[in-house]
Amino acid sequence: MRLIKFLGFCSLFLLLFTSLASCDDQHFDYKIQDDVVYNLLDPENVDSMEQRGDSLLNAGAITPLSRKFFHVYPMCNKHHQFHEAVPLYQEMLKDGTNDSLERLFQICAASELTMILRYQGHIETSMMTAIDAMQRFSLDEALTDQTALESYLRLGTFIGDGMVCTGDYVEAEKQFQKFYELSNDMKEGVIRLAQWYPRHFELFEIIIRSYTTNAQYDSVLPWVERCEEAVEEYYNAPEFKDMPATTTQFVEGYLAGAQICKAIALEHLGRKEEAKEAYNQYLKSDMAHTVIGRINRAYYLSASHHYREASIIFQSLDKALAVYSPSISLDWIHEYYLPKFEANLHAGRRDSAYVQAATICERLDTTLTKYMHEEANQLSHIYASLKKEEKIIEQEERIIKQRTLGLSGFLVLVVGFFSAFTVRGRRNARRMAEVKATQERIENELSIARDIQMSMVPHEFPEHSGIDMYAYMEPAKEVGGDLYGYVFNDNKLYFAVGDVSGKGIPASLFMAQVTRLFHTLADEHLSPARICTIMNKELSGDDNINGMFVTMFIGLLDLKTGHLSFCNAGHNPPIIDCGYQKAEFMNILPNAPIGLWPDLEYVGEEIESIKNRTLLVYSDGLNESENLEQEQFGDDRLLNIVRYTPYVSSRQTISTLQTAVTNHRDGADPNDDITMLCIRLS
Repeated sequence: MRLIKFLGFCSLFLLLFTSLASCDDQHFDYKIQDDVVYNLLDPENVDSMEQRGDSLLNAGAITPLSRKFFHVYPMCNKHHQFHEAVPLYQEMLKDGTNDSLERLFQICAASELTMILRYQGHIETSMMTAIDAMQRFSLDEALTDQTALESYLRLGTFIGDGMVCTGDYVEAEKQFQKFYELSNDMKEGVIRLAQWYPRHFELFEIIIRSYTTNAQYDSVLPWVERCEEAVEEYYNAPEFKDMPATTTQFVEGYLAGAQICKAIALEHLGRKEEAKEAYNQYLKSDMAHTVIGRINRAYYLSASHHYREASIIFQSLDKALAVYSPSISLDWIHEYYLPKFEANLHAGRRDSAYVQAATICERLDTTLTKYMHEEANQLSHIYASLKKEEKIIEQEERIIKQRTLGLSGFLVLVVGFFSAFTVRGRRNARRMAEVKATQERIENELSIARDIQMSMVPHEFPEHSGIDMYAYMEPAKEVGGDLYGYVFNDNKLYFAVGDVSGKGIPASLFMAQVTRLFHTLADEHLSPARICTIMNKELSGDDNINGMFVTMFIGLLDLKTGHLSFCNAGHNPPIIDCGYQKAEFMNILPNAPIGLWPDLEYVGEEIESIKNRTLLVYSDGLNESENLEQEQFGDDRLLNIVRYTPYVSSRQTISTLQTAVTNHRDGADPNDDITMLCIRLS
């Protein structure tokens, strides 16, 4: 499919290179004339950008088209609403204009749109957007404004990225070299060096990541070396002392990105010691410890065959990628989801790999359908272009023969495309039928697994004078790793809440082991601390090949005296005195989670009596529950609810929290299992 698309791009490339080639023979005055876009936007103050745009429009300083940029830019740079921003940027670029300021904003819009589409995985669409923009806007025009010029440089570099993705490595390197040199030439003429440096290093980031993603490892290293030299030059520059801290942070972030790509490239080239040194250098950066930075580490760990560590990091992949609001594409599957599958497979985490494979198949079905529609849309645009060309042909008899030959070649391409498309469609139909059958079988098995798991937690609670107990569990997926349980002997009540690392089938199997051990040891009338110590010894060590662990809170309540013995093994601190304004998190000892180190001795604690007091034990899926903007429910919100909601019953307390979490999510899928257990003894 990429080859067919690439052939379709050739005529556009020729037009573009013809226009750019003329730049080689011209000598531009690289002194930038102005930076009006930057001054109007004031991008350092994104919070008030929308209001500023409205004010400028009312004052007649900008047009409605330019005002739209003031509204769309914060959607990405403040609210991370990338998916919603795409059609608005496309609307800005739909029509031409003779207004110079509008055209500058259109250059900037094209640059932002190209970047979003690329990092959402729409490589060809991103490339076409950049090509169209560079045909519409000249370098001379970009030179009138520094922000527009920086956007122009980004567009040219992303075209090179698209060439790498389509396999045209020679032309891609020429394109990268052209715009890298152009950026260097512009340095002396720019108005704001603090603004130029981050965009200059962004070119390195695009180039290096493009070559790394497409396995052109020999091409990675020269550009990393250039990036390192540029960073050294930055620190030694006379202007460095006057640079704001944010500019230095940008530069250091781009250098860190280059270091991890260098490590990956060296590893694949067999230079393992140098790769390890580059990786250790990357770990010293702030970027390495962000969510996206940890995902980058997983790629190196996979390349160096540290699959187990990589698979653990890849568990947070979906959350990290959600920042870009991706509509899944074939490139997205290839660049992100297949590495996650391979890491789990080589790490021996077969169940996780199986679930990931099913996810890939499901998304592949949707993606192929979407690609069919996109291909049809691209063909319709090509046909529209041909009609315009026919009018030119009628007026210019001199080029009829050349255009006829070009049209014939294109028609051959179209016929070939439809032939290949028909054959591929039949093959995909068979494949989709197999995928759907497999998916249905997986869903049926997961449904059975969920029923089995839910049968392992109690749904009826002790009926004893003075005790009011209720619990609730909601897995984030079909099966989960949370658990709760109790054992009731005479006037002694053992109870527990646990949270297994990870989610899905592996976590549910580990949860079953933990539940069985808890019931067995509680029946032996051991203390909570002793139960934790024995469970840890049983679940740690060589048998725990997947490195799984569980956080737990285990309590033993004397129903006559109200005495509570408990042991907290790395779990969230419970809340005591729910229903009263004095409700607070319990101050508890920080024992380690169960399953990490086999020789630990767990320390227990006790409360003399909890009679007439309400205790809430929960998993972190409650306070860390996220909405569509990835804002967490939070400890403060949780505490406020239990403080200011009068106690009616344990069941009512949990029901109130369920409703609050559902309202907070506002339609977002659960990001973790949620378990709550509430006890009151009167």
